[in-house]
Amino acid sequence: MKLAATLLGGCLLMIVAATSMAAPTMDITGGWVREAPPTSRVLAGYMQIINLTDAEFTITGVTSPDFDSADLHRTVVKDGMASMQPVPELTIPAAGSVLLEPGGLHLMLFDPARPLVEGDSVTLVLHRSDGICLTLSVPVLRRTGEEHIHHH
Repeated sequence: MKLAATLLGGCLLMIVAATSMAAPTMDITGGWVREAPPTSRVLAGYMQIINLTDAEFTITGVTSPDFDSADLHRTVVKDGMASMQPVPELTIPAAGSVLLEPGGLHLMLFDPARPLVEGDSVTLVLHRSDGICLTLSVPVLRRTGEEHIHHH
């Protein structure tokens, strides 16, 4: 039986090597992806990226086996109109953190491989400029701001 190579193979090996030799350098908390209508081609993802070291690092991209592609975006409001602007890379300050949240920085996740509903989870891989990758699993949640409305 041949071992199937995946796009993530290189990253997964680096994670194993990095965690066996050194303390973790970053942590992710509160990660989630917003549930979208089944016909939607774009979902949004949120999280807090925490730098556990005394040196800044840069997130250069995000990939996911559950989506065709993923980008970092920032919501910018100008003259009352909100627009999405791509963010080519994201610097996480030394001993600091960056929050990806609705209305601010967020992930744009394009063309899901399958319909995603609340209760599902997706895999996200954060890529850093130093070659380190962090793979995480985050839940899909139905958060619309109308959580108090009961559906019958």
